[in-house]
Amino acid sequence: MLKVCIDTNVWISGLLYSGVPAEVVDLALKKKFELILSKFILDELEKKLIHKFELNPKLASQLIFRIAEVAALYEPKGLFHVVSNMHADNLILETAWIGKAQYLVTGDRKHLLPLEFFKNVEIISPSDFLKILK
Repeated sequence: MLKVCIDTNVWISGLLYSGVPAEVVDLALKKKFELILSKFILDELEKKLIHKFELNPKLASQLIFRIAEVAALYEPKGLFHVVSNMHADNLILETAWIGKAQYLVTGDRKHLLPLEFFKNVEIISPSDFLKILK
């Protein structure tokens, strides 16, 4: 089974809007691949849903709980500094790596997608990931 880490931006798009990220989120929740996450990613997602997108805190907490139920959780230690001044991106890269994910699915065109790979983790867009699954 594929091991896949999903970046916070894909979770937000997938939970709040329809489209390709929503398809990726749906597949993750249906356990179509092994989901690799960290408490950091879940905390970041919950904070953004509540503070930036004004989601009801109780609903945000329920969503996080549901995601955590289907994920293998790993804890990054802050070992890597691949993306300058982007601590969150570095922790997401490390989560994917320590969880031995084959793919990191992200919509971050500025910092993460240009890397293409981090160690053995391929960094791809949600649409490219769906092509791989089909």
